[in-house]
Amino acid sequence: MAKLDLDRTIVALGSGVASGRRAVVRLSGQQTVSLLEQLLAEPGRQALSSARRAQLIRTDCYYSLQRGSSSSSLEICRRTTPVLCYLWPNDRSYTGEPCAELHIPGALPLVESLIETLIALGASAAERGEFTLRSFLAGKLDLTQAEAVLGVIEADSPAELERALGQLAGSLSAPIRELRNELLELTAHLEAGLDFVEEDIEFISNAALAADLKRIEHQLASISARLISRGSRSRAANVVLVGLPNAGKSSLLNAMVGSSRAIVSDQAGTTRDAVTATIAMHDREVELVDTAGMEELTDDSPRALAQGVLEARLTTADVILFCIDSSCPPTRGWFDNQWSRLRQLADVIVVGTKSDLSNEPVLLPFDVRVQHDCEQSITTLKSKLASRLNEEESKATPQAMHWAMLRSRESIDLARQAIDRALTLVSDAGGEELVATELRLALDDLAAIIGEIHTEDVLGQIFSRFCIGK
Repeated sequence: MAKLDLDRTIVALGSGVASGRRAVVRLSGQQTVSLLEQLLAEPGRQALSSARRAQLIRTDCYYSLQRGSSSSSLEICRRTTPVLCYLWPNDRSYTGEPCAELHIPGALPLVESLIETLIALGASAAERGEFTLRSFLAGKLDLTQAEAVLGVIEADSPAELERALGQLAGSLSAPIRELRNELLELTAHLEAGLDFVEEDIEFISNAALAADLKRIEHQLASISARLISRGSRSRAANVVLVGLPNAGKSSLLNAMVGSSRAIVSDQAGTTRDAVTATIAMHDREVELVDTAGMEELTDDSPRALAQGVLEARLTTADVILFCIDSSCPPTRGWFDNQWSRLRQLADVIVVGTKSDLSNEPVLLPFDVRVQHDCEQSITTLKSKLASRLNEEESKATPQAMHWAMLRSRESIDLARQAIDRALTLVSDAGGEELVATELRLALDDLAAIIGEIHTEDVLGQIFSRFCIGK
């Protein structure tokens, strides 16, 4: 990232680069209002001059381009689609400075013309991530929340989005800040004792100090473990078996487990609650979940309620085993509809069950066909499943969230090491000055997580991965 100049007023496209019905152009900086006054005609200009807080300005009097060939096109577009200007005239904005969004017709030539006009009027093209960087520098976001913004942008699944939104809401920075405040209070007590050493005043005993440090170190260890579980192989992969009633799901689960874990019956609706079993596969744990058969039921019967359990389990799946009875396959239309729906939730492996009972060729796209009493076919399925899980794991965590996890874990580990050294000094009566020095190091490490202490290199690594306009 180029050297940051907060005196510039920046502009960038804040929406997608493809043509669409609407586009959003963002402005941020002290000259935002004056640029809009040059851009908008009456009555928009009049509304700008009286703005004292965030407001929406609807205007039919949009700017007129003085050059190029887009003026007539823009005039036609603005007559059919209202132009909206969202203005934050003070520091109560995302970036902590005057900021605006122009919502205009989404034709790319018009968007490009608007940005070129604003630059000609005095704005500067924004760098990657500069809007969020300004928000961080203004104290609107801490560093983990800034990384979470990028995590939201990169999210490809509901689980990734939920994780990023949780971090944006403070799920990581809030406990780190609380522990840092507790550590800061302990350090203050310790250093106060050093200031009054001649008066023999004890602000905190060694026993109390050691107990509090052990508690803080334990909580930091818990946070570190949670960070590891976000994207590591330590969490058991969740594999959900779905299919029509009597599709062979329970038999398949038993074959993969190697024992009779689920009840097998020719009667439809045998499985109503989810049946789970954990197996070790290719050096990792996999939780298999057998669910009720897929049915469209609207009553309050146990079988209908089981469909709710099925849907809930699907939302947590890493991989779905879509079980199709080879001896009695469904129609291609039903299969295509269900496969499309399931594929939106997780990766799907289509498993042809009861292949030994099928005499006719089945014209469905099976990934693997199994015979429950054939060990080789189960081994083939497990290999296919392991391969898919590895693929999913490699993309399970957005790059921004993965980087945030690694950066935060490193700082937490350094803080824990400093606290451990402090505990050793306390137990060995190594001197309060040395203990205070170690605690100051731990405070700096925790501050680095939320960005209260940072370097230009760290900021450059984080914000250079943003797209322009964010």
